[in-house]
Amino acid sequence: MRSSFFGDQGRLWPVLLVSAVILLFGCHQEPPLNPGIATFKQELKGCLDSLKVSLMEPVAKKDLAAITAALANVESPAVKLCRLCPFEIGVLNPAGEILAAYPVKGDGKAKNYSSYDLVKKAISSKKIQQQGLFLPDGSKLYLVCAPLIRKDVLIGLVAIAISSADAEQRWHLKEKEFLALDFNT
Repeated sequence: MRSSFFGDQGRLWPVLLVSAVILLFGCHQEPPLNPGIATFKQELKGCLDSLKVSLMEPVAKKDLAAITAALANVESPAVKLCRLCPFEIGVLNPAGEILAAYPVKGDGKAKNYSSYDLVKKAISSKKIQQQGLFLPDGSKLYLVCAPLIRKDVLIGLVAIAISSADAEQRWHLKEKEFLALDFNT
């Protein structure tokens, strides 16, 4: 008598098939986070949520003064934490051109980020996206770009940048862990 791996009646086959499906589709979930990384995600999400509420109306009206004021006046605990660490926040129009930044740095000239993959992905997907970016001095930034959506229409983007060194020191966050985070959940 010859036995097969799946048994004479194929009783093991359905169990294996269901297990394979669970593994295949269940792997898209974010892995459990260590406390420091969970705190980082929570603080950043809180910051983004507060900014979205404060910026929705000024961005929809393309009111640059109100956008700048909203960036300076958001007083959520998450943004206060952002002020204590070197977060930088930018607001972009739907084409990827910067409308305002906080804190104000550089020459104040409008910059266009529409060619950045991160911005393209956030615009096309209408979902929060993140990536790492090397600066000319070799240091690295972590960037998170969140769409501002009103009635399923993209009206702008909020981008937050933090130095990778500061993220590692404060939250023990490394690049691989940062890139694995899902800010849309």
